[in-house]
Amino acid sequence: MKLSGRTASDLMVALNEWDVNTAYRNFFTRKIQTLVFTSPYMCDGYAECPKNKIRLLIEFKSDVDLSDRRQMCEVLIQAIYYIKKFELDGKKLPTTIMLADKDEFVVLHTNDVINYLSLPLDWSIAPSSAASAKENQSVVKQLFDDEKINPFVFSVDQLDDAIEKVKSLTNEVKNLIQITSNNITEVFNYFSKKVIGKTVLNSNQVANLFVQILVNPSENFLHPIDKNNVIVTKNFGHLKIKSRKTFQSFFQHFKSEYTPREKEVLTSILDRLFERTPKRDEGAFFTPTIWANKSHEYITSIYGDDWKEKYVVWDMAWGTGNLTRDYKFKELYCSTLNPSDIETANQMGYNREAVKFQFDFLNDPYEFLPEKLKNAIEVGKKIIVFINPPYGRSNEGGIISTVSKNSTITMISKEMKSNGWGSSSAQLYAQFLYRIFSMNSNNNIDICVFSPPLFYVGDSFKEFRSKFFTKYEQVSGFLMKSSHFADVKEWAITFSILKNNKNGI
Repeated sequence: MKLSGRTASDLMVALNEWDVNTAYRNFFTRKIQTLVFTSPYMCDGYAECPKNKIRLLIEFKSDVDLSDRRQMCEVLIQAIYYIKKFELDGKKLPTTIMLADKDEFVVLHTNDVINYLSLPLDWSIAPSSAASAKENQSVVKQLFDDEKINPFVFSVDQLDDAIEKVKSLTNEVKNLIQITSNNITEVFNYFSKKVIGKTVLNSNQVANLFVQILVNPSENFLHPIDKNNVIVTKNFGHLKIKSRKTFQSFFQHFKSEYTPREKEVLTSILDRLFERTPKRDEGAFFTPTIWANKSHEYITSIYGDDWKEKYVVWDMAWGTGNLTRDYKFKELYCSTLNPSDIETANQMGYNREAVKFQFDFLNDPYEFLPEKLKNAIEVGKKIIVFINPPYGRSNEGGIISTVSKNSTITMISKEMKSNGWGSSSAQLYAQFLYRIFSMNSNNNIDICVFSPPLFYVGDSFKEFRSKFFTKYEQVSGFLMKSSHFADVKEWAITFSILKNNKNGI
């Protein structure tokens, strides 16, 4: 063997995977003294050297035949599972992968397998079990058939060549981390603080800008001429940001090109960005797709398969449309407090058939509504209000989210108090229900609503129930935990279908 005596003897007498691991680590750290080995996520080895920009993930085996393509792919899928853990945490990916045993090794670009990270696999499987998992057999075959994955198999007496191979691949590789539901909050916080910095935009607008740049980069980009830290945006015009260089480095680190399906996923989790921002302080919670779809099933069971064609549908807390965007409606009205929500939805093409408009449902006068919607209400068209309103209440005592007192003092809360609806007027979702009740003078509006179930049984809703249920009755629904919606203290959420009990539709 041409390999240096120490490493050769270590590998020749290696009895197990740990002996192989130790021999390779010792070799690399002797050759590159600034190389630091760690084992994040309990991987076999991760070697990093900022000076040479090396980020090398190594999967060690005691004795496999890496020249046997099937065996090589079974080791490779294990490495892919470890790389996925880096991606899920929003960390820089390894630039290169090494698979090694006591006799041979291969080195390849991480980019050669980068597309496999977006497959809908069970990523919770332990990497060591990835190859043997029944559901991954098709992936191993896909790796086997992938012509792009064809690394040279080195014998260990060529280990010196591994250093040069890793360095050359490192210089060529550009790994872009995909933004997912698992890392989006961390990535957004970095974007907000480090890239955007202080801005005239509110938190809702910054979150929408973040997603708009990702899903529509051709219309939201760094100004090509103006070097004064300016970005061009479709929704907000020219904006000053904290750092031009940081903006560039951000998109050299994170992926900025997504498939249509990936864009939908990004937009569907947009509201998660507000979980620790003022929007959460206002009591807003986004509706996960699984529960939005479940609510559609329940509505269909009551109103029939054609309810989207037969009824006027209005969501007056639309956000970016979690309840409606996967479905088509004959006459849909979508209103939201924040115009930037509408712009994001328009850039994604959500509910193109809908009339979308900005409307503060708890403060704006009725006259601000679109004429066609007012006409539908006034002439008695059959209307379904489909809504997941904010749930916050000031001084709620931990039952549900507590919000600032100012956010619950609205035109509607004052009207509720003066009309004898009691302390329920401090609860935002009760204010939504009250105003819908008030608009329902023709008994033509039914309500399909996500909310806490407190309005059914809570003492503070005694006056509310005595009035509200003179016009409505609950005919169907389901109950879930708040943790199914967001990372909050456990409390109940119900989906209720509330039909008129007078001249019902």
